[in-house]
Amino acid sequence: IAIMGCIVNGPGEMADADFGYVGGAPGKIDLYVGKTVVKRAIAMEQATDALIDLIKEHGRWVDPPVEE
Repeated sequence: IAIMGCIVNGPGEMADADFGYVGGAPGKIDLYVGKTVVKRAIAMEQATDALIDLIKEHGRWVDPPVEE
């Protein structure tokens, strides 16, 4: 997972990551799977949930272990 702030260099710098997001318009992010943008202009407040949902959609999410 890569989290990049710059729309200019971010996509290239995170190209080896399976998933990631890059800052886009002010207060917005774009979600990527590999080098492909799959969702654009997501509000920063929703970025974490949107990234988790994307990972789950691709069957790659692993729940953290439950501490007892």
